[in-house]
Amino acid sequence: MAFEIVWTERAIAGFDEVITYLKTHWTDREVIHFVNETQQFLSLLSDYPYLLQKTSKFKNVHRGPLNKLTMITYRVKVRKNQIEIINIRDARRKLK
Repeated sequence: MAFEIVWTERAIAGFDEVITYLKTHWTDREVIHFVNETQQFLSLLSDYPYLLQKTSKFKNVHRGPLNKLTMITYRVKVRKNQIEIINIRDARRKLK
């Protein structure tokens, strides 16, 4: 059974930051590729919610690469049958 994907405001802002960076420094081709890659990853994640490594700090929170340069953090909410996307960020940025 596939999990529903829901986004936090922080995740939307992070996704928008990556898109803005790509639009500023690359071409539309890379932007489209990133969006498609993200959609494919989220589709896979919906079917396999435990795909990425679990964090040691927080319960049901997983973190890992969405691609080579982008990290994703999400929470699995089993009772609600949801995956909550907490953050998407450029992997070259340091965590706060």
